[in-house]
Amino acid sequence: MSDIIDLDPEFQRRSVWTVRAKSRFIESLALGIPIPQILLAESRDDRGRYLVLDGKQRLLTILEFFEGKFWDGKEFRLSGLDDLPDLNRKNWFEVSEQLPDLARSIEAAQIRTAIIRGWRSDDVLYEIFHRLNSGSVGLSPMELRMALIRGPFIRAIVQETSRRSSVHDLLRLSQPDKRMRDVELVIRHMAFSDGRVQYKGNLKKFLDEFCMLKNKEFDRGSDIADLSRLESAIGVGLHVFGHERFCRKYISEKGRYESQFNRAIFDVLSGSLVSEEVARKAQGDPNGFVAAYEDACAIPEFRRSVEVTTKSVTATTSRFKIWFEMLNDRFGVNLNIPNIAHAANG
Repeated sequence: MSDIIDLDPEFQRRSVWTVRAKSRFIESLALGIPIPQILLAESRDDRGRYLVLDGKQRLLTILEFFEGKFWDGKEFRLSGLDDLPDLNRKNWFEVSEQLPDLARSIEAAQIRTAIIRGWRSDDVLYEIFHRLNSGSVGLSPMELRMALIRGPFIRAIVQETSRRSSVHDLLRLSQPDKRMRDVELVIRHMAFSDGRVQYKGNLKKFLDEFCMLKNKEFDRGSDIADLSRLESAIGVGLHVFGHERFCRKYISEKGRYESQFNRAIFDVLSGSLVSEEVARKAQGDPNGFVAAYEDACAIPEFRRSVEVTTKSVTATTSRFKIWFEMLNDRFGVNLNIPNIAHAANG
């Protein structure tokens, strides 16, 4: 199956289902319970190979069960089953040897599949993704990006982000994010910092073009160095602001911070703290640095730029411009605004 349908979890996505969820799915196959349709898209460049738009976890679970191990190498033994308790603590080999009737039911289970062929634009697949049943666990935008824009850069960032702690601390994650939010956050920062791809208000296209560029000119040493600088910047930010305030919006009228992580604020704070000079100033005068940020949040234009239509070129330009000018005024550090199109062209 994996030779025809790309199910490489390291390259495309992390495991989303728990062991119990996977076990219950196998139990459903044994019971003959109807399984939701799988949605595939045939590769434009390699006829006969398919990308999974919806149903990835179902197919992965079947593959893992028959192979006898999960994606992380641990043995796949069924657990937590109530309707067919005889399946508990058994792997596929034991089921086929000891419970042949149930094994035949699993092998004979039918799963309906729909295939999309002849699609001309990645946007078509993104649109289909957004229209999928919200109750299913389909591909996230970052997972779909990794499936469509293959290459060593994305693979390296997925691998390295899994090993980094600061990004996970920032997002309050105890482990790498199952839906790749950590990966997208890293690539988003790198794209703005790199500057060769102009941001025109379409974040999806911006990140797609950046990933394609980096795949073509992959330099692992340079990319890992960029990721390390981001790690250091996040570390400084967490130290200066604290976990409860870093990359959170400050509500000046109420004198408090919101609890929700704000990606637009992450853009400007991480974009400034990767500068060694800014990082030194922040560590040398943490109270002054926090005060400068809170003063920026009191500016209506800055506040709007991190609250509403945050992806527009106007909002993106405003928040970088206001924050970088604040740093110049307070600390004498001059930073260049990322490559963002003029509002008239957005």
